[in-house]
Amino acid sequence: MAARFTILASGSAGNSALVECDGERWLIDLGLEPKELDSRLATVDAAWSQIHGVLVTHRHSDHWTPKSLSRCWTSRVPVFCHRDHVPSFRLGCPDFRDLERERLFRPFVGERPIAISENWQCRPFRVRHDGGATFGFRFESSHSAFAYAADLGCWDRGLLERLVDVELLAVEFNHDPDLLRRSRRPPWLIHRILGDEGHLSNAQACELIGEVLKQSGTDRLRQLVLLHISRECNSADLAAATARAALAQFGSIANVFAAEQQTPSPWFVIGESLSDGGVVPPTALVQAMLF
Repeated sequence: MAARFTILASGSAGNSALVECDGERWLIDLGLEPKELDSRLATVDAAWSQIHGVLVTHRHSDHWTPKSLSRCWTSRVPVFCHRDHVPSFRLGCPDFRDLERERLFRPFVGERPIAISENWQCRPFRVRHDGGATFGFRFESSHSAFAYAADLGCWDRGLLERLVDVELLAVEFNHDPDLLRRSRRPPWLIHRILGDEGHLSNAQACELIGEVLKQSGTDRLRQLVLLHISRECNSADLAAATARAALAQFGSIANVFAAEQQTPSPWFVIGESLSDGGVVPPTALVQAMLF
C-alpha cells in the first residue's frame, strides 16, 4: 500500500505535483501548459494518459491554466475543486462548462474524503490565502499519511490537526521577512505577502513543523519538502538551513528537500520502512524559485 509523490514544479511561474497510490496517478494543480506538463511527467516516467484525476488547490493563475483545464475535458479526466473556483474556470476556460455537463467537475464536500485508489483517500482542508477558497490535501491509508500545503499565509490549530502523523510534509517556505522588507517590491506587495492571507515565511513554517513534531513524535516525519521558495526574498540554502535547525531542536532526522520551478523532484515513497529503501535519500538542494 505504498504511495509515491513528486513535485513537478513549484513557484510563481507554475505549480503541479504528481501523486501515485496503488498505481493510480493524480495531479495536484495544473499550473503548467500541456506541452510543459507532458515534459515534466516524462521526466518522472509518467504520462498524461495515466492521470486518473486532478485536485485543484485554488484559482490563482500559477495553479491552473485554461489549456490544461481544457485538456481534462478532452481526455475525460475528472477535476476536483471547490465550487468557488467555478466562476474563474468558466471565464477562463470555454470547455469548463462541457466538463460540468459531463459531470467531470467534482466539487469538494466539506472535508469529505475523496477515494483515489483502493487503499488511499484524500481529504481537502482549507487554508488561509488571498486566492479565495484555498486548500491543502492530506492523503492517508490505514497505515500511512502525507500532506501538501503550497500557499498559505498563516496556520492555526485546525491546520495542525490535519498535518500530524504524516511521513511526508510538503509545505510552503516562501520568504525571509527581512529579505522581503529589503527587496525592491512595492509596499503593497510586501504587505500582502506578510499578511495572514499571503505566504508562509521560513520562521512560520518552522513553528508549524515544530508543533507537528510535538504532536506526532520526532520519528514519524521522514521527508520535509519545501515549497514556493522565493528567488528574491529567500534561498534554498537559507530555507533548508532554517528547516534543519527546527528539526534538530526536536531530534528529528527527517530529510529536507527544496522543490524548484524548472526541474521535477525525485520520487518520495510513503508507506515503506527505511530498511526497505522506501524513502528517497537526501538530495542536493536546488536553486530557489520565485515567491
